[in-house]
Amino acid sequence: MVNPSLVNDYNISGDAGSRITLTRYLNDMVIKAGSDDLQSIRDLESIILSIQMACKTISNLVNRAGISNSSPNALSAGAISRSSLQDDPRSNSQIRLDLISTTVLQNALRFTGKLRMITPVNLLTGNEAGEDESEDDVEKCKRIESVTDDKPSEHQPGVIIASGLDDSKYVACLDPLDGSGNADAGICTATIFGIFENDENQPIDEIELQKSVLQPGKNLRAAGYCLYSSATILIFSIGDGVHGFTLDSQLGEFVLTHPNVRIPKLGNIYSCNEANSEGWTDSLKNYLKALKTGKNKSGEKYTSRYVGSMVGDIHRTLMYGGVFLYPSDTDTHPNGNLQLLYKSIPLGYLVEQAGGKSLTSKRQPLLSVRPKKIHERAPCFFGSPDNIKELKNFL
Repeated sequence: MVNPSLVNDYNISGDAGSRITLTRYLNDMVIKAGSDDLQSIRDLESIILSIQMACKTISNLVNRAGISNSSPNALSAGAISRSSLQDDPRSNSQIRLDLISTTVLQNALRFTGKLRMITPVNLLTGNEAGEDESEDDVEKCKRIESVTDDKPSEHQPGVIIASGLDDSKYVACLDPLDGSGNADAGICTATIFGIFENDENQPIDEIELQKSVLQPGKNLRAAGYCLYSSATILIFSIGDGVHGFTLDSQLGEFVLTHPNVRIPKLGNIYSCNEANSEGWTDSLKNYLKALKTGKNKSGEKYTSRYVGSMVGDIHRTLMYGGVFLYPSDTDTHPNGNLQLLYKSIPLGYLVEQAGGKSLTSKRQPLLSVRPKKIHERAPCFFGSPDNIKELKNFL
């Protein structure tokens, strides 16, 4: 385990020459690691540095989305045919951003030499439309269906799953670009990642690899997100609290700007998609009414803030406190709408590392839930400890 006081050694004020870069921070993490953890920490350093490299490129792609959305170059990777493009310019821009972001992230992870990629779940057969499938392909698809659910939409290459090579014991899941449909509107997007230790022997095939990543959040070794907004901010935890690094465009490096992030104990902001509220339970509606009317623990009326980009809403909740909720509803999302493995679990881990709490429905701790499917969805609630404690009384 990394020394929890590592960030306390740094002074984040000062000129550019004295700023703490993510590369330096991770190098110091390796230096201060115990001998028993040394190889493990080095592997973790390599994975996070590769994610950092990819996020720099994705940040530039997102910032230029409105300029280059008519470029055909995104098709060069070959994973999506021109026939899959639509007449809607927004959809085409989203397709390209998703595809390029996935390719960039996969290449960066391969560059470490320590990870192998799994082909996106919805492309595992490797066959183009209309190509004959062998019996082996059909059998493989049946096995895939046993660990996948609610497959990504047609434009989305899918969650990335990576497994360690040789002696590396890590397995990672990554969402290359959450909220990509918002990019043309200038709304924040993000890359999300979670890294687990694989307790089993190296998976023998891609199906076993998918199963190896189906772990509860309490098993996470590291998790984080890179938020592409007014600034590009990489927030992550390796089990020693939450730390944030902002991309300095002049240096071309992520520099430490948010050491030891702590969520406020109680906030007065709630964040949810109230368009779905007609399908919510009466108890949840009563909770929101208490927030709106001031008949709650704080005695004040809450403010509503909802970006519609999950990481953007979670980032604000980390900074200012309050509660974010995406419950199930009887109309359109009976099992919730957010993917458990590669969205809710990594973000819940960060919230809890920052001193907050996370739940699923029925008051169950989010990080204790083991996903059964790669794309499994579940209700989720995140926020300040006192906010979640009050929410539990209504669930």
